[in-house]
This record gives sequence, C-alpha cells and structure tokens, in this order.
Amino acid sequence: MAGKRKNSKNEINYHDTFFGALDKLAEEKDLDREEVLLCLEEAIAQGYAEKSQEDGDPNVREKSAKDSKKSIKYAAEIDRGTGEIFVSTVRTVVAEVENPETQISLEEARSWDPEFNIGDDLYTDVTPTSFEKMGRSTASKIKTLFIQKVSEKEKKKIESECASLENEIVTCQVQSVEEQQFYDVKAEKYRTKRKIYVSLGKLEGVLTDGDLLPNDQYRYGQMLKGILLKVDDGRGSDENEKKRKNKETLIHLSRTRDIFLRKLLEKEVPEIREGIVSVVEVARKPGIRSKVAVYSRDDAIDPISACVGPGGQRINNISDELTGEKIDIILWDPDLATFVANSLSPAKTLKSAPVIIEDDYEKIQEGGRKGDKISKVARVTLSNDQLTLAIGSKGINVALAATLCKCRIDIKGAGDESEAAAVDRSALADIMS
Repeated sequence: MAGKRKNSKNEINYHDTFFGALDKLAEEKDLDREEVLLCLEEAIAQGYAEKSQEDGDPNVREKSAKDSKKSIKYAAEIDRGTGEIFVSTVRTVVAEVENPETQISLEEARSWDPEFNIGDDLYTDVTPTSFEKMGRSTASKIKTLFIQKVSEKEKKKIESECASLENEIVTCQVQSVEEQQFYDVKAEKYRTKRKIYVSLGKLEGVLTDGDLLPNDQYRYGQMLKGILLKVDDGRGSDENEKKRKNKETLIHLSRTRDIFLRKLLEKEVPEIREGIVSVVEVARKPGIRSKVAVYSRDDAIDPISACVGPGGQRINNISDELTGEKIDIILWDPDLATFVANSLSPAKTLKSAPVIIEDDYEKIQEGGRKGDKISKVARVTLSNDQLTLAIGSKGINVALAATLCKCRIDIKGAGDESEAAAVDRSALADIMS
C-alpha cells in the first residue's frame, strides 16, 4: 500500500548541470534518466543505512544477520524538477511494535495522519542541511554504490536484450581461442578440444567444442555467426549455486544445433519467412551432412526449388556458412513409406518394391519394468547399384534418413538377401556420435 511522506523544509540545491551530468551518464550506459535517478536514490539510502549502523555500533561488522535486520531503514528521494535530495527514515505501521527502529504503532501513526493503515510506511525526514556533514567516507561510499548500481542496471538491461534473442542467430567477434589435447581411448589417438570466447557488445559469449563445426577455424578478431542458446547470469536459481553469484554473465552459442540450420534457412529463403514453405524435420551430422524435410502450403510453390534457389545460390550460401556441410532438401510426405523413400536421396527406390512399414517390437527393461517398446521399421529393397548411395559414407546417409523419419530403416539388395544392410538403433547411435 502506498506510504505517506512528510515534506522536508530542508533543501539541498544543486547547480544546473546536475541533470546534465545524469543525462550524460545515462546516454553512456544506454539507460533512461529515471533509471539513473533510481540508482542514485538507492545508493544514498543504502549509504545512510550503513552510516547509521556504524555510528550506532562501532562493532557493526560483528553484528549477526538477525541484528542487522533490526537496523533503521532509509529512503532517498530526488525531486525530478529541482534536483533536491530528501532523506527519510522508514517505519512500517503495525498492530504490535516489535522493533521501534523499523515499526510504528497504528495509534502513533494516526497521530501524524488519521488516514494511515496497517502496512503503510511512515517517512520521517532526516535530510542533512549539507552533504559535508555526512563525512567524506559516507559520500565516497554513496558514490561507489551509485556506480555499482548503474553498472548492474546496465548489465541487466543487456542481459534482457540478449535473452530476447534466444534461439536467434547473432553475429559476434572472436576474442580468444582455447585448445586442450586429450587422449580418446575409443579412437586410440589424441584429440583436441576447443573453446572459443566471443564478444557480443558488452557481454562475453562462449562456444564449446560440441558447439563448433569440425572444420571451423577461428582467429582473434574474426566475425562468426551462431545461434544464441541461453543467457547465463552466473548466479543460478538454486540455493546450491550461490557460490556462482560472482561469476560474469556468459552467453552460450552454438553452430551445431539443428535450430541453427533452421534459422539459416529462414533467413535465406523468403518463402520460409513468409510461411509458404515449412521446415518439418532436420537431421544433422554437423559440418558433414544434413537432411531437411520441407513441404509447401501452396501447390504452385515447389519447396525444394525454393530452398535450393536459383542456380543453387540459397543452399550454397548456407553450406558455405556451415563450412561446406552438404545439405539434402527432402520433400516431406504424411505417408511414412513415401517419406522414407524420399529421405534416402540420392538413392532411388524400386517402383516394383515399395517401402514396407511394420511395427518394431524391442524388448526393454527400464526401472524394473519389462515390456515391449513399439516403434516403426521401414523395410526397403533397392537395386544393388543404389545400395551404396542409400547407405552413404560410413552409413551417414541412411542414419540421417532414419533420424529424419524417426524410424529404423532396414535396407537390402533386390533378389539377394545376403546383401541386406540393416541399420539398427545401436548402429545409428555409433554413426551419429
């Protein structure tokens, strides 16, 4: 509930440049004058509160948190027209007073103003006649607090602006590149982990090794694009993360997520931005190959041609941004058999042997529960000359097709069961890892 404030007869006059100085600071920090004034009011009130504790108790540093809560509360107000500063103590109107420094009874409050109710705040003017009486240490403390609060306000505004860009493409500048060698036991060889720190204006961003494409090579000062995943203010929301509260804000970006490819397509293809063509599914082996399933809401628009662009210009621009990643544009179809056949491109299925979709039962045991996990398996028969194209190098083509269609794909050559090429879930996991 709104509090009642007693006007002060004491006034502190500032020269005409007071608001000019605030406006200049606000402009430098990209803040409004009102935001800067609120920071100054908070700093003055906090400075007075700390001075009050020090004056009242020389051993204030040894006070318990419980005792500190009983300290006098202060509020500061700056007249928006004249720049005059008013300082008041604040007491809350209560039914029963437990701490006279921060509370006042309803009866006493109504002796000031009969309109006071429980929960209101009563402000008692304690504005000094001169700031010189505050002491240099208090004035210095208020100045430090003011600078801190303005910086925090600026930081939160930047964080908020960045948060609004989550899942959007941003352009940033490389600040540093970290590399760390480790031994890959599975591959039996040494590998290098990379981490790139980038600048997004006044905030720092990071791309870990898993966010970078295999062929990405960056140096200091180079510009790069990535998808903004999240803004981490370093403070955390869990009680156990309090130790992180002093960490700097960090922006997490990625160049390997499916959404990055989706957004690049949206940026490059007008028909996608306008909602005529939709991206239904994306499957990626980042930096190597991707499959994108699309369809058109307008029968007059070919979704594949729209994404590829005249002379392949649109898809080539995206491939270049992804350091040469090959991108297959696939026509989505609500019929799973047709969709599977399309997804195996560049391989062509036999017209005489259509794709067969069956239920796939997998024995599972999770958390003590036993049963069958039912999914779909697509059985595909290809001419022997199409087998290699369908499977692809290291099985990547069929693995991406299976991911795109969300089913298992079993391939075999026509008339030769011995050439069956089945890709099960475990194999897919190995291929995509």
